[in-house]
Amino acid sequence: MIDFEWYRSFISIYKHRSVSAAAKARILTQPAMSQHLAALEAEIGEPLFIRAPRKMIPTDKGKELYTKIVPLIENLENTTLQMLHSSSGNGRAPVIRIGSPAEYFTIRTLPKIRDLDIRFLSQFGVAGTLLEKLERDEVDLILTTQKTQQQGIEYQKLEDEVFVAVVPPTYETGAGNDAVEIERWLNNQKWLSYGLELPIIRRYWRDHFKKRPDFQPCHVIPDLRSILEGIENGLGMSILPTYLFEKSLLANRVKILFPELTTENTIYAAYKVEHKNSPVIVKVLEALKRKN
Repeated sequence: MIDFEWYRSFISIYKHRSVSAAAKARILTQPAMSQHLAALEAEIGEPLFIRAPRKMIPTDKGKELYTKIVPLIENLENTTLQMLHSSSGNGRAPVIRIGSPAEYFTIRTLPKIRDLDIRFLSQFGVAGTLLEKLERDEVDLILTTQKTQQQGIEYQKLEDEVFVAVVPPTYETGAGNDAVEIERWLNNQKWLSYGLELPIIRRYWRDHFKKRPDFQPCHVIPDLRSILEGIENGLGMSILPTYLFEKSLLANRVKILFPELTTENTIYAAYKVEHKNSPVIVKVLEALKRKN
């Protein structure tokens, strides 16, 4: 009797063209994946792949099987997920675990998802940590600025953040529009940074001055909202996303310098491919893609 897991392993090998890559995507050992394939081939009575160096090439029978079973299995999985989603289980809404930078979740994400009939378990961290949590199934969906080529992980673009130089309202500069003068003036300011390695500030320098910044931050604060508070209190300046300080700008607690010098950062939603049809993830993604 054919085991349903054999089919899932076969589909993964077909998509990745590699037993090892398929095993990684399914979080199984390579021997287990090979056993699934061998058992399925024994049951069908024909080989489904030609074993080439570093590559699995589907046979005609493999192609035929893939074409026939993929729609059936996807439909079965979708039906199961929909039933779980609509189940009243204790009358409580379904749960999704989201990983995100704290400030982006607070300011950009919460307003978009607040009306969804879904419960959220949130975890905050930097991009690398969030990806590790996603790989270990500690979260279901992450919001990240880094898109990596990772087996079994799918990304969807949400929006582009726009970053500019933000200073206390008392700051003045006579640098004009000359890039050399602007950089010289910026190098002489007190800087607030998310980290010692000057994240996003490095990008700003590279985009507009074609080099790395040549200074150390005066204060390191690993929270953009706290950096904004520091700027409002005259501690220095920084490069911040425009969505973060809209209210402060209107209240004249900060101002933008060199508004023509901007840097963009793309925000992605990432999740495991095997969960892409989850009704909860689909619903959250639809909300996150909506324009404010």
